[in-house]
Amino acid sequence: MKMLILRGKAGYYEGQDWPRGALHEAPALEYATRRGRDGQVLDIAGLAKRGSPQHKLALEEYRGDVTIDAIYGFSAGGYNVYHFITDLTTAERGRLQLVVVLGAPDRSEASYKGPWELVYRRDPAGGHMKGPDALLAAWDAANP
Repeated sequence: MKMLILRGKAGYYEGQDWPRGALHEAPALEYATRRGRDGQVLDIAGLAKRGSPQHKLALEEYRGDVTIDAIYGFSAGGYNVYHFITDLTTAERGRLQLVVVLGAPDRSEASYKGPWELVYRRDPAGGHMKGPDALLAAWDAANP
């Protein structure tokens, strides 16, 4: 099975340029592995908007690959997870097993709830960009 991973918006953060969208990819991909899935990072920056290129591409990928049963969104990608899940048909929603949302605090946890496992995290003490690292560390601490 696969986990679709959505990056944040493009920009300059932590002294680094992120032209394809901000995301610490290694911990995001490792989290997917720990959860028994192959991680697939969409190579497109997030723009937190219904109908954005990332939102449309995520739907296209999900609809074209029945092995995707999880979605992970960081920052703007986290907001696009909301648009993604609200556009799914009943059958498509039934296939989704895991939804991960990191660093998207302007949308409530309740708005992401569904028949899937939901992992929702606000920014960790280390700062916004450390969300994927903190999630992986929390998983490892809870699952030694």
